[in-house]
Amino acid sequence: MQTSRLSQRQSGLPAELSSLVGRAAEIPAVFECLRTARVVTLTGPGGCGKTRLALRVAVLAEPGFGNGARLVELAPLTDPALVPASVAQALDVSERDMTTPTAGLARALADREVLVVLDNCEHVLEAAAGLVAELVAQCPRVRFLATSRERLDVPGEMVFPVPPLGLPEGASVRAVAASEAGTLFVTRARAASPAFALTDGDAAAIAEMCSRLDGMPLAIELAAARCPVLGPVQLAARLEGHPGLLSGGAARPERHRSLEALVSWSYDLLDEAEQRLLARLSVLRGRFDLEVAERVLGSEPLAPEAVVGLLASLAGKSLVQVQAGPVVRYWLLETVRQFAAGRLAASGEETAVHTWLLEWALEVARSADDALTSAERAGWSDRLTAGQASIRAALFWAFGGQEPEAGRELAARLARWWIATSRYSEAGQFLTTAASLPAPADPGLQARVLIGAAWSAFHLSDIRRAAPLAADGIACSQRAGEPQLEVWGRNLLAALAWHAGDADRIVAEIEASRVISGRADPALAARAQALLAGAAFLSGDLAEQERHGLLAIELARTASGQEGLVLALTIWAMSALAGAGIQPATAAALDEAANVIAAYPDRFGETITRRCRADLFATVGQLDAAGTEVRLCWAAGRSGAVRLLEFVAPLAEARLAAARGDTATAVAMLRRAADGGRRVGSVMFVPAALAGLACLAAIVGDESTAAAAAAEARAELGGRRQAITAAALCYAEGVLAWHRGELAAAEHLVREATVQWHRGCDRMDACDGIELLGVLAAARERFTDAARLLAAADAARPPLRYLTPGFTAARAAAARAASRARHVLGDNRFTEAWEQGQALTLDDAVAYTARKGGGRKRPATGWASLTPAELEVVRLAGEGLRNEAIARRLFIAPGTVKVHLTHIFAKLGITTRTELAAQVASHDLTAR
Repeated sequence: MQTSRLSQRQSGLPAELSSLVGRAAEIPAVFECLRTARVVTLTGPGGCGKTRLALRVAVLAEPGFGNGARLVELAPLTDPALVPASVAQALDVSERDMTTPTAGLARALADREVLVVLDNCEHVLEAAAGLVAELVAQCPRVRFLATSRERLDVPGEMVFPVPPLGLPEGASVRAVAASEAGTLFVTRARAASPAFALTDGDAAAIAEMCSRLDGMPLAIELAAARCPVLGPVQLAARLEGHPGLLSGGAARPERHRSLEALVSWSYDLLDEAEQRLLARLSVLRGRFDLEVAERVLGSEPLAPEAVVGLLASLAGKSLVQVQAGPVVRYWLLETVRQFAAGRLAASGEETAVHTWLLEWALEVARSADDALTSAERAGWSDRLTAGQASIRAALFWAFGGQEPEAGRELAARLARWWIATSRYSEAGQFLTTAASLPAPADPGLQARVLIGAAWSAFHLSDIRRAAPLAADGIACSQRAGEPQLEVWGRNLLAALAWHAGDADRIVAEIEASRVISGRADPALAARAQALLAGAAFLSGDLAEQERHGLLAIELARTASGQEGLVLALTIWAMSALAGAGIQPATAAALDEAANVIAAYPDRFGETITRRCRADLFATVGQLDAAGTEVRLCWAAGRSGAVRLLEFVAPLAEARLAAARGDTATAVAMLRRAADGGRRVGSVMFVPAALAGLACLAAIVGDESTAAAAAAEARAELGGRRQAITAAALCYAEGVLAWHRGELAAAEHLVREATVQWHRGCDRMDACDGIELLGVLAAARERFTDAARLLAAADAARPPLRYLTPGFTAARAAAARAASRARHVLGDNRFTEAWEQGQALTLDDAVAYTARKGGGRKRPATGWASLTPAELEVVRLAGEGLRNEAIARRLFIAPGTVKVHLTHIFAKLGITTRTELAAQVASHDLTAR
């Protein structure tokens, strides 16, 4: 397998768009604060440079944090309730399986060493402070660097007031150039007008402006941006005429008044079109591109084609920020945006502009919803991601009483996208609000709302709420005649059944989906096949699991964005790891899953993939690699707050411990896995974990532990179908009977388990069953049988890549039995029997064990009347083998084969091999 890219780290900090001027004293001071305190808050008025200082310190500190640093921009938020989810998204913590985003973050960050930069906390202060306090208490290696106009007031917080830039200590060129404020003015003026130069004639005016602007970086930058049309002396004169900038100096405590006055002054210098666009821009949150600005804001009296020039003009005056890239994006500093919002409210256009924003959001959401099954889906998803802050603002405005019906439709159209991109908290908030409104005339919209809310509840572990919401949504989809929505809902009910370990319910829901007509949705179809693969796994049919897994992979590859491909690849690989046998394609599938996750980070998918890779490496004997994958499984699950980690990772630990021969650790980890599955409400693997525990304990002779685990597993199974697990419990009982000296009973139980495993295509456990039957044959002094069975198991494992002991292996007992058989038989006879066993296929070996099982009460005629030996003769005859070849395969005389055929013909009421072949073709003769 290739080296995985899943753990590659990328910086979570944005690149600086312009040089940071000054702050030579503050940078090391804040750095030192961060070294000694776990929460450092930079305080000061808007425009004092808190964000730039925080980012520079974070860049310098990032190498000292094992998991790097991340920026969380809180300015676009209007609802404090979304603070935890926004932090989770910025930190790549999936909301899947979280009880709450805060609890999920606490789990994800428990062992991470990361610096979190929380920018612009003041408008969500209480929510930000509560989150920081809780995470600091539970995550000892996480530190916070916050910016806010006031302190967070949390335990252990160190507050660092950000001072203004140092002012010129005189009016000379040297004094201006030596000061931070003067240097910033000159640097930004030169950026706006490359011909600008600091001269003796300008120095006094620049020093005066820096003093009047209180050394505030944003104010100085706004003034400097005017240099292409106004020289420093003219700028100083204009400021002299602005009453809001005359009073006070650098020592005045309420410096923010100067900034507001400076923004107001800059606004007054704009022409009417620029003023109107700036005011309208206040409704856009986060970063936006030209197309959005033209579509939302380009209405009379502003023509859409005029927006690009006006944006460029505002950017040139530092009122709009610009982010270069393949698509240029713009944004407003929060201080400027708040000022512009006030101007919009005063203009009388506020309702109209918010309505335009809502119409744009609806237009994008409708198009994205319509493109769900098309090749254009990824592009529309990217547009939604880029515009999500503004779309969120539109939703808040709509639900705030302005346009609730439009808000409901917008939320409904976003439901699939929210769920597909793991925005579960946001989906839950808006969809719950939409669901609380009176039922709409369009049941299709209500179906989207209810089923989307159900999926959100499911991923946030509110299982009780998810099922009724899904049922109501399915009913609405049926009334609306929208079959794909019904499929989406039934997929959720099947997923709930998967977590409950109920294979029959999974199949029932998916089968109900199959009769639904409508246009195909490969993503939903892929999920359905993956769920059917899960049902087959639970039922104990690994061949069916493999078949459905392959179908899921094929469908996911055709889905837009290959949605569901990681799930499909892992569920298919699980059939091999569960016992069907590891092939090169198994490793290739897990490599591909790892590459998909590296390109599109998904902590849930990574956790499951890591567990599968750990099992693969442990099974093939690459124990160091397996150990690495186990550690990375824990790390990914904790990083993403994946609740299933509580049983997934212990299962991986247990498999590795078994491979190392560390039974005590394997037993402890299986117990931890069972308890963890119950704790998180996902019990599909609990019976199997307990059955594995019972087998391990039984093999080492711990009868009380094995018996208790077996009883617990049977109680957990209830009436559910889990054939492979049931076989493991039968096997454990057989091992216990062996230790008690009840050899006939032990042989019967182990044989039954082996046949059942083989029937379910669990070849690895079947190998262990054959091997233990060899041990039991030796114990009963049937040493030729023992040698053949031990050899057959030994030969069957390498093609399956089953190279280290699993939960059902008794390798030490097998070695002792082989040694005893050699001693009793002698080298020649032992070697002959061993070679005969090595020549058996796994199918032949299972049939051989079944034939040795003796008789049982059977009817006199019909297929049910055939003995195991007769069934094996039928199977080989059906393959076209003649009597002599059958005799060689079964180690019996040709005459015995002839006798068997006579009995078979009589019981089946036939007279020729042709008739027998016809009947064989219509029956499943897998060893039974």
